[in-house]
This record gives sequence, C-alpha cells and structure tokens, in this order.
Amino acid sequence: MKPNILFTSVCKPHNEMLRGVSSTDHMAYRLTRGQGLFVLNEHSHVSPLHILAQNISASSVVLEYPTFDQFINELNNNYGYIAISFKAIDSDQLLEMCKLIRKYSPRSQIVVGGYGAVCSPELFKGSEWENKIDHLCLGEGISFLRQLLGESEIDCVHCCLPKEGSTLPWITPRSVGTKGVILSGIGCTYRCPFCSTSEYTKGKYIEVMNAEQIYKTMCNYWKDPFTNSVSIYDENFLKQTEKVNSLGEYLRNDQDYGLARLNYSAFGSLNTIPQYNPEQLLLNGIDMIWIGVESKYSGLKKLNNSSAQEIFQMLHSIGIKTIGSWIMGDDGQTPDNIKNDIDYFINLDPTFQQISLLSILPSMPIWHELKQRGRIPEEVKASNYHLYGNTFIHPNFTYEEMLGYIKNMYNRIYLENGPAIMKILEVNLNGYEFCNRSNEFLLKQVKSQYFHQRCESYSHLIKTALTFAPSDQVRKRIESLRLRFQDIFGKPTLSYINLSDLILRKAEQEIKRRDKGIYKTIEEPFRRYCYPEINNRNGNKPYVVEYPEGDKFEFKKAG
Repeated sequence: MKPNILFTSVCKPHNEMLRGVSSTDHMAYRLTRGQGLFVLNEHSHVSPLHILAQNISASSVVLEYPTFDQFINELNNNYGYIAISFKAIDSDQLLEMCKLIRKYSPRSQIVVGGYGAVCSPELFKGSEWENKIDHLCLGEGISFLRQLLGESEIDCVHCCLPKEGSTLPWITPRSVGTKGVILSGIGCTYRCPFCSTSEYTKGKYIEVMNAEQIYKTMCNYWKDPFTNSVSIYDENFLKQTEKVNSLGEYLRNDQDYGLARLNYSAFGSLNTIPQYNPEQLLLNGIDMIWIGVESKYSGLKKLNNSSAQEIFQMLHSIGIKTIGSWIMGDDGQTPDNIKNDIDYFINLDPTFQQISLLSILPSMPIWHELKQRGRIPEEVKASNYHLYGNTFIHPNFTYEEMLGYIKNMYNRIYLENGPAIMKILEVNLNGYEFCNRSNEFLLKQVKSQYFHQRCESYSHLIKTALTFAPSDQVRKRIESLRLRFQDIFGKPTLSYINLSDLILRKAEQEIKRRDKGIYKTIEEPFRRYCYPEINNRNGNKPYVVEYPEGDKFEFKKAG
C-alpha cells in the first residue's frame, strides 16, 4: 500500500555553529568543543520522527536531512499528511517547506511539531501562520497522531531506532551505529523557567516506556554486535527510583548479555543521585549521567544545595562517566562572582561538558517576564535561537562578554583537564579497580569485564594524546594514566604497539592537513526510511533505509 504520511526533518543546509561544524553535531559544537585534534564528530538521527513512524499502524516514509530539491521530489508522491519536526532555530526552513508543500502537494495536510512548536504563538506572529499549516502538535506526539489518523491505541510502544555514534574523524570519517536510543518519557516536573522541555508538557511527566519495555528494547539493540551502549531519554530518569531499580534487575538477570555488556546513559539531577549507593548505580547498569550543574547563583530547586563536587568525584571513582552542563547568563552572575562560578564548574572535571549561553525562547515563562522588563530585543532572528544565540539583555554582561567567558571556559577545560577521550579511559580504569575491590559478585566477576574491555579500547589513544597534549599539566596527567594502565594490565604487546603507532601516524597526517587550512563541514547525509504497515514490519529493524544514487532521485537500499 502506498504510504499516506511523510515524516521529515527540516531541509539542509543547517546552520554552522562553529567553523566547519553543523548544528546537528552535538559532540563537536558542545560536548568536546575546543579540544583540537580530539574533537569527536557525532553521527546522529532524527529519533522523534522514527518514534512516531513506529507507533502508528499506517505505512509511512521518514526523511532525514533532505535538501530542498530532495524534499520537492518527495512531494510528487502526494501524501495525505506531511509531518515536520523543528526547533526554533529551524523556523526559516520550516516556513519555506510549508510554501513548497502548498505549491507541489496542495492536497497534503501539514502537521508541525517538535520543541519549536511551543514557541509558535510568538515566533510566527505576522507570518500568516494559520494559513501555512493544518495541525499543530503542542504535546506528546504518538497519541496526537493516532487520534488525527483515526487509529486505535497500541498497547506496546515500539522503539527500535537507527543507532547513533561518535568518532575521531581522522581515524574513521563516520562512526558505525554503536549507540541505541530509547525514549522513556517526556516532560519534567521541575519546570525551570527557561526549559522548553517542561513547557512542552506544561510541567507534567508522561511515561512512554516502562522498565520492561526499555529492557526488551535494549536487548534488541544488542543483537547487533556493534552496539556498545544506549541512551535513555527522560529529563530526570534517576528521579524514578522504582523504575531505575526495576530496569537494573532485568539487566542483572539477563542470561545473554548481562552487566558485562548491557549499560546505558541517562539524565539525573544533583539531588536525585544520592538516592542510590555507589554499588547500586553500577548494578543498575548506569554508565554515564548527564547532570545539569548550572550556575551556583541560579537558585534552581533541582540543585537543592547538593554537593556537586562530592557527587562528581563519587561517580568518577566508581567508573560512571559524566556530562556536566553549565549556563552563562543567569541574573545572579556578576563581575564579582563569575570567576568563582567558572572555577566551581571546571574543578568538577566532567568527562564531557556542555557550556552554553542562556537561550530565551519565545513563549517560555522567562521570555514573558523579561519581555515585560524590556530585556528582550525588538527583533530576534530565528537563527539566534540556539545555545549561543543573542536572545536577551543581561543586566551585568554584554552578549560579547558572555560568549568570551564560554570560549575561555572551553579553552581552560582542555588546557587544564585534557581531552574527553583520556578522561573516559581514566574513569573506566577507576571502575575496573572499584569492581575488583568489591565483595559484590556481579561487580567483581561480571561488571569488571565491561570496564576491562572499555579500557583496552581507549588505551590505544594514549600515545597520540601524549604527543599532542595541549599543556604540560595535561601531559603529566596522561603519563600518569599510561603508567597506571600498564601497572594494571601489564606491558603492551606488539599488536598493541602497532595499533597505537598507526593511530599516531593518522594524527600526524591530520595535523598537516589542518596546517594547510583545509576544513570541511561534516553534514549528515540524506536518508529515506520506508515503514510498511505495522503488521508487515520486522521486529528487529522495522524499516528499510535508502540513500540517493548520485545526483539522481533514484535510491539504493543500505547494505
């Protein structure tokens, strides 16, 4: 049967967040930003579209990262519905796509959703928005679409998404998919005034998958031997102790993979992590936690005076990696306290970090407040609605000053703490030693295998990291790490030395290329996914992926 609904991301080109870095590459422009040779590039997918396609009965097509020409070509199929997911930064592309739909497929009904949708009342004033779309989704999308299409509820939520990954691009240009993605729930009850996620669900939490469903989906990902982790999307997953402990029980009792392989990253606020003891965190399969540290002076209730320093040290000491996020632009930050605030975050030494400028999106509670106080510029272009855009007036700093602090923080982190790839190795070594000291059988005999494998994988980069260390301080830290690794696992074998030397040669070639000023923006390729009707889908991979054949609009199936 001919697909009746088209799901699509906004069209390329995407905004360049940094020189040669696309806005879709979160690793490069956020989490490993400023780390020179050791900046990771991310291979990503538009997961929300796949979640929607997998949870309706009808056949459909999902487009990832099309050009406008590719999008126009797809419109020849005369879909009944065309659903576009967008962020506020993508507003210009979205409006252009709507015009094209009206021109080339006028009978199609346009459905718009995503986190940009909550901004729509203000974002599209004066743009005749009501004449450009037919349906606006301002909440949870699965139920919205099922109701729109006249479909009955499906008991089980399906979530078998294309896998993501990250890599050092000079070693391999594009990572194979190594990381699965699972949507546990949407929304957050803390409702921070700048947060579009909590505004999207009006401060409610909506569960999408329970612990058993998450576990079964994880196991499905691990049927692919390239899988090494999954990310669980849920704004404060660790707050749900019963769900976390229940998932951990499934992972511990798994006979095929167990804790030696099954693991995940998740979000957890500072005041939720102390609910678990260190061994409990590992026994529940947690490998990395994204923690919103924010500013010391923000007064957010999710911080709750928890000792960030103690929590980060504890997590790193047992083998759990961290992503620490910090925001520049809080009203409480002043010229007198900003150095203290910055030092506080850098001393946490997170494995990865997101340092961003406060982004004031239209229709957020804080936007209305600042608008009344005359602190929102008269005109803010849609292209400014991102983590480093100029969207508000700070009482103590200029926009340029705030960007300067962010740039300096990324530089300091690299010069003082070193690249993320070596911090990953260091924390995994901690985990290996912690598990070997434990009296808990599953940690000592099973989880230690996981850390051993991870240590081996990252250790081949030690020689390159030593050669191109950004400072003497970092070089000493890496040398100490090298000696520690050798003390634990013994002297390197010939094959180990050969692989380490090969990576070093590749790094030297990359340095020469960069010295010539050769930069190229790495963009995700256009992909087309075909979903048959729900009764005809393969459970392991319910879609067929196609790539364009040259400049023609003929497609070849992925091998």
